[in-house]
Amino acid sequence: MKKKGKILLTFVIFSIIQSGWGQTPEQSPEATSETYTLESLLDATKQNHPELLKLQEEYKRSLLDVQDAWWALGPTVDMQISGTYMVNPPVGPVYLNVDELLNSISWGSVKPTSNGQYVKVFDGMENTLYNIQLGLTQPIFTWGKITNAIKLYKQISNIKQSQITQQTQQLETELKTRLISLYYLKNILAVIDEEEGYTSRMVQVSEEAEKSGMLLHQEVVDAKIQAKELEIARQDLKEQITNQLLELERTSGISGLSLDNIDYNFVTDFIKEFEQLLAQDPDQLEKVILSGNQTSIKMLTQLQDISKTAEEIAKGYENWKPDFALQMTGGYSGSRVPFFEPNYLRKDDYSLNISIGIKTTIWDGGKKIRDVSRKKSEVQTAQINKDDARSNLAQTFKTQWNAAQVCNMKIEYQDLKIESASGKIAQKQQIYESGYGSETDLLSAKVERCNAQIEKEKQALSRAAACLTIEFLLEK
Repeated sequence: MKKKGKILLTFVIFSIIQSGWGQTPEQSPEATSETYTLESLLDATKQNHPELLKLQEEYKRSLLDVQDAWWALGPTVDMQISGTYMVNPPVGPVYLNVDELLNSISWGSVKPTSNGQYVKVFDGMENTLYNIQLGLTQPIFTWGKITNAIKLYKQISNIKQSQITQQTQQLETELKTRLISLYYLKNILAVIDEEEGYTSRMVQVSEEAEKSGMLLHQEVVDAKIQAKELEIARQDLKEQITNQLLELERTSGISGLSLDNIDYNFVTDFIKEFEQLLAQDPDQLEKVILSGNQTSIKMLTQLQDISKTAEEIAKGYENWKPDFALQMTGGYSGSRVPFFEPNYLRKDDYSLNISIGIKTTIWDGGKKIRDVSRKKSEVQTAQINKDDARSNLAQTFKTQWNAAQVCNMKIEYQDLKIESASGKIAQKQQIYESGYGSETDLLSAKVERCNAQIEKEKQALSRAAACLTIEFLLEK
């Protein structure tokens, strides 16, 4: 329950794209040429992700807690056994004087005679002493504390199960986001490689023009700056790709992942899904998200139910509410192991007691009354958290929806720029081949088209992240 303040913060998925900065890439010794699909990576992630495995173990422990709560309805049986060897037993042999015994009896005219003999009437305690105690305590009436505890642990177990469901959904969304990020980053890297060829040629042409006196040195420096900026962007992009692959290896447990051994055939289907999603009515989608059937809302409802059950348990501990229990104790104490002692039936070394116990708190300064008030406050807090979560869900959906729509417009804008740049390239290519244009103008047009292509890929990546977040909220 201590995690309930974090439950609804897991769907900010786009931040995944920038995760892992500052890590040191390590070369895997087990690199492989096997191609991994979305399904195979998802299966591996479910089997190896540390957080999911931890939640599964927590769920197993919660089931054991439910069993413990059920057994609290039954009796508790305790046994204590001890054996003692006494070097000097506290009770020694007992003797009687025969004369004293005869004098204590009225014999009449004939009285037996004695010569002062002593008769042993008790051999004394043996050196060994065995004690066996067996106790049974059976609750009879506890004001619902035990039954409510069973209910409480069942609710906690249900929350653990819901956490597994939500974590699985989150992992699936994270995996999709990372894979589609790698797809678009790979496309951007290819465009940058193409653009680097153009900028390198621009630097070469500028240097030749400067030598012939047709270009200023400042223009040559500007060309070199443009080429260096592209080189830096390429290095940054490679670092992002490396970080994404490292994180995929950590979550899936598969080593040796690279851009080339991942199957990206799923991207086409994803793009169609995104287009269908963005064509729907946002008001209807928001109603689905806030309907209460989503796992995040269900978990908060479950937390609210737990707070109510805890309040009922606290009421059972109020003053002047006694608990009733049956207690039975049986025991044996003797010099021999039970049933092996001579004449054990006549020695009466056994005991059996049956009692009814009552326990209650009469006065504790009002602590238990305040405990009930605390639980009532927790119920109200759970309701506030639920309302706040619904508000956060609505806000997140609207933010991601608007972001996706803006990305669509920017993609259309970049398509127009690409079309315009392609027209310029054709025009400048014709002029250059006719001997009236410069190669620098042609290369600049090609660089302009590459920049538009890169920006289009970036917007497509942002749209994909926003749509995957919306699908996560919809639990599709």
